[in-house]
Amino acid sequence: MNGHRFRTVAVVALLLLSGCLPYSCRRQESTALTPADSLSRVLASSIPVDTLARAWTRPIGDDRGGAYPRTVRFGPTQTGLIYLGDAEQALVFVFDPAGAPIDTFGTADIPYLAGVHDDTVAVFEPKAPAMHFFARGVPIETVPIQDAERSETALVYGAFGGHPGNRAIYYKRVDPEAGGFVAKIDPSGHTTTRQPLPGPHWRHAGMLRFWGDSLLSLSGFRPVVDVIAQDGVLDTLALHGFDSPMLARSRSWMQGEIHQAPLLTPSAAAENDLLFVLNLRAGWLRIDAFDRTGRLVHRLTEPDHAWDASFFPQDLDVRSRADGSYVIAVAVSSPDPELRLYIWRPSG
Repeated sequence: MNGHRFRTVAVVALLLLSGCLPYSCRRQESTALTPADSLSRVLASSIPVDTLARAWTRPIGDDRGGAYPRTVRFGPTQTGLIYLGDAEQALVFVFDPAGAPIDTFGTADIPYLAGVHDDTVAVFEPKAPAMHFFARGVPIETVPIQDAERSETALVYGAFGGHPGNRAIYYKRVDPEAGGFVAKIDPSGHTTTRQPLPGPHWRHAGMLRFWGDSLLSLSGFRPVVDVIAQDGVLDTLALHGFDSPMLARSRSWMQGEIHQAPLLTPSAAAENDLLFVLNLRAGWLRIDAFDRTGRLVHRLTEPDHAWDASFFPQDLDVRSRADGSYVIAVAVSSPDPELRLYIWRPSG
């Protein structure tokens, strides 16, 4: 997929996922919430807001300015490196902790960073689908994922990780006709275990991430996370305290009153006992942190708020530091493609 085509697709996707097409955003839309969302709004209002400190920002793009940062991952703690996947240029950028670019390497079309372990970077290619592995920017292995039943309308996601010493490839497919599942993939690309994801396919549209030994199946359209434990048991974690201006539209979508589901969150990342969730706002960064029970415990935001409907953070990753603070890397695709690094020092 060339750059111009990807830009076009990305703009259309952003409009669809935001749920703000002209025919679906009407002045008389319902403001009613589900009972769970109403309780979440009350809980959110009781949590103080902490301010993030922006450490640095690095623009991403070629000489023409074309780029689409889509995924970001921290490398091993001892290196402090940060990896950024650019879905338009089919590149992975590597930055040092101060934000200096130290390497760039090419990948397959529309690369999604799926995991970084030691000096190995796993990149998921949804088109094939396949998982590509790189060591210090050099391709070392490709695992084609065998999924002959995949339809053209299916959404797919990939992750590489798991228990230290027992890393594995994980693959998620959600399909309007066939539902959803998460599969563990062996080195030959075949499925070894398959966990069905019950309910409508749109409920499971979202990335795969890890929280310790558990695999998280994120949902972009409802404030819930599916948790697959190491023994394969599936549980659902409701995010109590998740509040969004789009919750009323989310209810309207579930009631069949509007045509497009609003995107509530594009990504989340776990660190220690906290799950950090990107909570979309039109112009500024908002991150909610939940404990292992799914209860909101921190709200994080930028110091300056300014309305900008084009603002779109795509992904985040989080690392804790010895002094108790956290560093948060955020990939932003619009209005300017860039990588941001924030520092958060928990109050109290």
